[in-house]
Amino acid sequence: MTDGEFLADLLQQVAARSAATSDFSETAFASVVAEALVDSGAVPGFEPAFFVHRGMRVDGYAYTEDEATLDLFQVDFHGEPEVQSLTKTSLDTCLKRAEAFFERAVEGDLSFEVDVGSSVWSLARQLAQMGHSVVRIRLNILSDAKLSSAVKVLPKWKKDEREWAVRIWDLVAIGRLLSTGEPEPIVIDFVKMFGKGLPCLPANAGGAELDSYLTVIPGDWLAEIYDLYGGRLLEQNVRTFLQATKGVNKGIRKTILEEPQMFFAYNNGISATAAKAEFDPDGNQVLVNRIENLQIVNGGQTTASIFNVMKRDKAENLDKVRVQMKLSVVRSDLVNEIVPRISLYANSQNKVSDADFFSNHPFHRRIENFSRNVWAPAAEGSQQMTHWFYERARGQYANASAYLTPAKNREFEVQNPRKQLIQKTDIAKVLVTIMCMPNVVSQGAQKSFKFFAENVTGHWGEEGVAFGEDWFRGIIGATIVFRTLERLVGGAEWYAQGYRANTVTYSIALLISTLKGRKQDIDFLKVWNRQATSISLNEALLHIAKQVQARIISSAEAYKVANVTEWCKREKCWDDLLQSVNVRLGGDLEKDLIDAEEKDGVKRAARREQKVLNDIEAQTYVVGRGAAYWSKLHKWASEGLAMTPSEMDFLSVAASMSSRKIPSGPQSQRVIAAEKKARVEGFKE
Repeated sequence: MTDGEFLADLLQQVAARSAATSDFSETAFASVVAEALVDSGAVPGFEPAFFVHRGMRVDGYAYTEDEATLDLFQVDFHGEPEVQSLTKTSLDTCLKRAEAFFERAVEGDLSFEVDVGSSVWSLARQLAQMGHSVVRIRLNILSDAKLSSAVKVLPKWKKDEREWAVRIWDLVAIGRLLSTGEPEPIVIDFVKMFGKGLPCLPANAGGAELDSYLTVIPGDWLAEIYDLYGGRLLEQNVRTFLQATKGVNKGIRKTILEEPQMFFAYNNGISATAAKAEFDPDGNQVLVNRIENLQIVNGGQTTASIFNVMKRDKAENLDKVRVQMKLSVVRSDLVNEIVPRISLYANSQNKVSDADFFSNHPFHRRIENFSRNVWAPAAEGSQQMTHWFYERARGQYANASAYLTPAKNREFEVQNPRKQLIQKTDIAKVLVTIMCMPNVVSQGAQKSFKFFAENVTGHWGEEGVAFGEDWFRGIIGATIVFRTLERLVGGAEWYAQGYRANTVTYSIALLISTLKGRKQDIDFLKVWNRQATSISLNEALLHIAKQVQARIISSAEAYKVANVTEWCKREKCWDDLLQSVNVRLGGDLEKDLIDAEEKDGVKRAARREQKVLNDIEAQTYVVGRGAAYWSKLHKWASEGLAMTPSEMDFLSVAASMSSRKIPSGPQSQRVIAAEKKARVEGFKE
């Protein structure tokens, strides 16, 4: 795809987001790009906060307390069909505006010049209180232009003992980000960065799949690498776990500051994977000179803590710290399959739950399957049935239509409208909202995703019967409610820019919480059937939303919390709203509701239906594999001690099946479970 073709596609995405949320195109563009950056781990978060005034500008921010790091965002959006250029002059203007904003905010008088209650007012107040403790500022420029070739090096500088750095997410970087989920390849060139390679010891030749090495990396090297790539170095599951826990380990910090020479003895080190590595024999040793796609699968907290000590404590003895590292170089086409498994086993003795490895859960493939096969009813005024397209991995939507003919591409977009694209984090925030945990949703995508993962993992069981087609229809119905309220709040005259996400999740949760007290709920299946919300439901939610926004601003002030967004992350905020907001339930709303008893009956029927479908799928798989395959597996199992007698019996049933006699559904489920166990134990076809 050329830059021009991608730009056209990007502008379509922005237009769809703008139409869905009632945002200006510039805001919609920032939302699309920032979501992808957060999802990839390139930035820790994104809170919209638009402000332009007297040589100052900011469009959003994220503050990472453990790292004393402030991410500022500026948007350079042209919206033109021709590819524009992001020049050095434009870049210099962005830098000056960011510096001016930060300095005025830290001085403490900027909050008096902006609208009280706005998100930039919250940011200005927060910086006035804690801005002096910030040690690093990263300016992220989001642009639909292409960075000029005249810009050779991105500026880095120090001012008032703070480090400033610039990261540019231009058209090329955004294209890579949206198609692959990664903004740029992770390449560690030890020779270029540190002047020499890293000595290593070949530990295991894993054959066709991977090779393993043992090495010891200096602490200052590891910190510098983390400084360059941040959370992207952490394998996705490890990143989710680390972001849900405290980032800095006090024991690690104490050792680095007081006994750096003992770090190797005290710490377990890290485990990492790579897609490619370049080695160089050097006398009696082997040096690793270059690593591509480095992923830390165990030891993420160790890595982050070393970096934090470097930044916050300005530790100068990291060169005395030595960290042992186990490196597995995995064949590039097997990375997505093997790396998550290495991560799972590497963390098996840590306090890491199954939910922390949820990105590999069968839930995602099931929802993906539903999203490709379950037709949504035609919306009012249309005859066209459509799909809600679930992206299990970022870029699936674009890839699905990338090689179609123009006619087929139009057909695809009609059947899979871009506005009906949903991602894992979308489902997470909707589910956690209807579970009445809006304070968790307000904590950001990763926290919501972890809570959501724990819920699904806890209710999945052996077959996931609770997550059938009706569950899918219901969660899409809830998504329609969520997105509709986003659009309505964005267009409301009382809306204060910046708190829409908090206002929406709290408003829906308040309505559902009130209905629970009456043993009722919103009938999300009815919303699915209409593919729209009713006027009565919209009015009820908007009535609540207006109160919610006013209250989160006033209660933050009352509880002496400078930043409203930070206040919304606290359970006390939710408790306050439950006591303060008047939820009005008009008579017209009854037709949008369902009694709890009736809803439970629908759920029970859906579970039974999903169990039957699971049995049929299992039988289809077992029969499709054929008796010869199961005979081979049975023979392999009989030569070892991996299988229990009952598992051997089920494999025997599969091995002896015929056209007249095939395993039942439950038997097939047990056969598949035995096969999975056998593969873990080393069985190969």
